Amino acid sequence: MHLPALLAAIESGDENSVLDLLDSVRSDEFTGEQATTLLSAAAHAGLDEAVRQLIDGGADPTRPWADGSDPVSWATERGDYTVLLALLSRSHDQHRPDSPQRRALRAAEAALGAATPGEPGPPPAHLAIVSHLEAALGIHRTPDELLARALVHALPQHDDWFESVSQLSYRTTWETFEWISVLVSDTCSVARRRFGLDVLRFMTFGLPSPHGPSAADDYLTDELPFARQATDLLCLLLDTEQDPYALRSAIAAFGSYCASDEIRAVLGHARHPDPGIRREVAGLIATNRSTTVTADDPEILAAMIRLTGDQASEVRAAALSALTASTTDTPALREALTARLGDPHFDARLHAASALVLRGDERGRPVLDEIRRGISSHRSPGALALDALDYRLRSHATRR
Repeated sequence: MHLPALLAAIESGDENSVLDLLDSVRSDEFTGEQATTLLSAAAHAGLDEAVRQLIDGGADPTRPWADGSDPVSWATERGDYTVLLALLSRSHDQHRPDSPQRRALRAAEAALGAATPGEPGPPPAHLAIVSHLEAALGIHRTPDELLARALVHALPQHDDWFESVSQLSYRTTWETFEWISVLVSDTCSVARRRFGLDVLRFMTFGLPSPHGPSAADDYLTDELPFARQATDLLCLLLDTEQDPYALRSAIAAFGSYCASDEIRAVLGHARHPDPGIRREVAGLIATNRSTTVTADDPEILAAMIRLTGDQASEVRAAALSALTASTTDTPALREALTARLGDPHFDARLHAASALVLRGDERGRPVLDEIRRGISSHRSPGALALDALDYRLRSHATRR
């Protein structure tokens, strides 16, 4: 193990470099003092994936750090949700009276009681930690309780919000949908609408609960029981919702629930002043379960071509990504794709070149070759996309 190089990579905050270096560490090197030093450094830097990889390799998260700190207690007291979950990722004995999960839950509850309002920086995620650990221990809070925890800070990017949304998204029952319907219709509270729409969107991911069986398990391969009602509700909100965040969530959710012939309902937002909303419009064409851009649908195709030239780079990238999933091939489309081969945004450039090559147009090949030369590992930018592209090209060749 080359400790100085790893510590330098951790200090730089470049998590992919840390993970690449860890890939070359021998399994027997994850159990000593150096591994504990690295675990402490990665946790202090907030590199939760590096923490997880160290523990997967054999680093001991119960071993005190050099300053005598217990890793689990340290992360809990700081309210560092992602690092704590990484530290607990190999602990599966949560029901023991002295388990790390029970100790962490007690510490998180104590931290909530001692919290000082108005401290600088992002709020610590003690509520997310409590909610997660309670569920792991079989304590499942009501939707209203989870909502209340999310609304303490009312920050959609915060872990408290994410944990509550995640837990409710596993409860894909009519009762939960009816509860959500009230939230998303609350004209007096944008925070409640945002939360309800996020839950409705997360439900479509079909993820099984990490804490045991859930209602979602029955619908991992089938349509959710309220899909039609959700589509109708979301369609109404597309016309009435004024909050950009809530509208983005509504568009994303609508694209997952609706049928392919209903996609046009979002096209009016392809010119919305908020770039995040335009990105959602572009992205849902690629993610809708039964829709791809086709020459038979000129309205959708025209909107997507226009979005490939959007002033916001993330919108261009989303539109171009959607077009890699389409088999449509028109002169106007090829012209739009070729125009983006020199795009300053990496993903936009990558998707434009990929879409051309998939259509048998070799003008995209030099861009892909340049990207390929810069790949050093499977974590390098573009590596996964190029692997997927190569697979599709091989599949096309096999079918010929």
